[in-house]
Amino acid sequence: MERIVEPIPSLPPDTEVGREEKRQVARPEPFDDPFDASLPEKQISRRQLINKLNSLNFQDRALSVVFQHREYARTLTLQAYPLPCQGARLVCRWDKEIDFDVLVESYRFQCLHVFKGQQLIKVQAQVNAINERQIILTLPETCIEISTQKIHRHQCRQVAAYLFQNGATYFGSLLDYGAAQFRVSVTTTPPQTFGWIEVDLPVTIVFTKNNRTLYSGECRIVRHDGGVDTRHFTLEPMQRQMRRFQCREFRSTRHQLTPPPDVSFEHPLFGKTIDLKVHDISGSGFSVEEDASSTVLLPGLIIPDMNLIFSDGNTLHCIAQVVYCLVQNGARHPVVLSGLTILDMAVEDHIRLLGLMHQATDSHAYVCKKVDMEALWDFFFETGFIYPEKYEFIQANKEKIKATYEKLYNQNPSVASHFIYQKDGRILAHTATVRFYESSWMQHHHAAIRSAGNRGGLIVLNQSGRFINESHRLYSMHMDYVFCYFRPDNKFPYHVFGGAARNIRDPKICSLDPFAYFHYRKQPGAHTALPSRWQLTPVKEEDLKDLQTFYENHSGGLMLQTLHLSPERFDCSGVVETYHRIGLKRERHLLALRYRDKLSAIIMANVTDLGLNMSELTNSISILVINGRYLTQDIIQAIADELSHHYENSEIPILLYPLQTAEQIGIDMEKNYTLWAYDTRNLDPYFRFLKRLLKYIQH
Repeated sequence: MERIVEPIPSLPPDTEVGREEKRQVARPEPFDDPFDASLPEKQISRRQLINKLNSLNFQDRALSVVFQHREYARTLTLQAYPLPCQGARLVCRWDKEIDFDVLVESYRFQCLHVFKGQQLIKVQAQVNAINERQIILTLPETCIEISTQKIHRHQCRQVAAYLFQNGATYFGSLLDYGAAQFRVSVTTTPPQTFGWIEVDLPVTIVFTKNNRTLYSGECRIVRHDGGVDTRHFTLEPMQRQMRRFQCREFRSTRHQLTPPPDVSFEHPLFGKTIDLKVHDISGSGFSVEEDASSTVLLPGLIIPDMNLIFSDGNTLHCIAQVVYCLVQNGARHPVVLSGLTILDMAVEDHIRLLGLMHQATDSHAYVCKKVDMEALWDFFFETGFIYPEKYEFIQANKEKIKATYEKLYNQNPSVASHFIYQKDGRILAHTATVRFYESSWMQHHHAAIRSAGNRGGLIVLNQSGRFINESHRLYSMHMDYVFCYFRPDNKFPYHVFGGAARNIRDPKICSLDPFAYFHYRKQPGAHTALPSRWQLTPVKEEDLKDLQTFYENHSGGLMLQTLHLSPERFDCSGVVETYHRIGLKRERHLLALRYRDKLSAIIMANVTDLGLNMSELTNSISILVINGRYLTQDIIQAIADELSHHYENSEIPILLYPLQTAEQIGIDMEKNYTLWAYDTRNLDPYFRFLKRLLKYIQH
């Protein structure tokens, strides 16, 4: 053979050749002939072929060079990169080092395979020269293009592969990928041998890239090449369906939108951009349709960067995982319906998605819609939500409160959401939620116009429930718990939230804890100091353990986890930073009240912008008493005096727990509030109760 020396262009990265790969031509993997003689074929011209070859060169993609063994019925397929081509002469560079002597002694050239979408071009070229670096061919006048029903496997680079079976772990890389089959190369680490692998039993495969897991699943070994130190396995996934999350009775509502949105993403395993139509969609996931002959999705595959593109130009970004792939009969040919669950999405994007979903259910139901602030304030006064005593506080701080609500309602911050039912420009019902602790969201400001025909109050309550149901699994939402404060004499929350807790009867799912509520009023120039033997000190983990022991004996509910006051869950720096980043105030100060060095109470001072909550429950001091034996009104006054410099207002709300402590020390409480807390990991009991309640109310 002629030895040709020509300048060699740079190849794509990751072309280092290992010892075993250099011997691959001595023991090639049997080649799967992708052609089916029963399928239609057509001839294409040399000019069309050249255009395709130049397209491969432009995108740094390879073609397949097929060799036939001179004595045995086996083939060898090598990958090569075509150089720019203008006429009949084609030069291709090998993508990896080859054993040239073995190649020319044992094999003869057969053909080129050039993939073109779901077609494969078979080129019966003539070899002019071949050496260790390249092959030079003369292209024929015409060649054959054949549509194949077999799934084309895409070349993969820099995807690490782990193969597990019965405690043995083998490491290597993913060579090529198809949704029906893929091929991996793995290496033994002494004293391992491939004899440890039972080829008739399933293996578990994990693919990673840049330290991120992209796929894991059970596979069947189709075949292997028998390598001693390095072995190539062709594998077939066994699962067509998987479960990412626990099954739920109350699932997200799916909608088929017109026109349907698109999804676009770079395939995480082989890098090609994929565009698909969405079949149906909800706030927690969606499904897409693929041609069965060109499917690229696989149950378990994680797509780290997927774009949902809507017809109005809105583009939402998410991390998604394929949970099922089901073959269905399409109008012309079989299709695969693949379902994907949203693993994570930016809060702002997810709220925009929920807004579209809620509008698809009811065109009068809005999520985080920009609000006419005059209409909103009119609504709050008309419904009596702002009553005279509450207005006294609002009026004294109205400019600051207006500014806070402008941020909350028209700048779409990631820590707040609101739900509005509106007809003909008139707000009929409203409720809101705010992320107040690291992983806890507070529900508040529920109000509705009272009229016989207005179901808006129930609709926005259902909207906030859907929001929780479709959001709590997303890491970005930080929604492990939801909570609210309500007054027991307020019938609606008493029946809804109180009724849910009484119906569920499991305080580790849903709990109620009553607080005394009263105000501390600053006295200009006056300051009550703590008596001797009393101290306010920073909280220690041991203090929170004491609080936990006391609370478990007294209540056993979710209050401490929800308020982030448990030993395992007390840091709120993340939510504080988020508030500051979007221009809102958020502080939390934790102190321990000690008498003679023994813990008496935990003090939590929450500080926010005025009016974040209109009852100022988010701008208050909470006192959780563990041992109230020596506690007096003067001690409470001294605690408030010590913390008052954190607050702008002259009146500071105080929440005291347990409720009985207020009676024991003679505090004249103004109201009592009940803290309702819910663990979002088990939402079905709440929605089951709410469904029965709404049916009862509507009848």
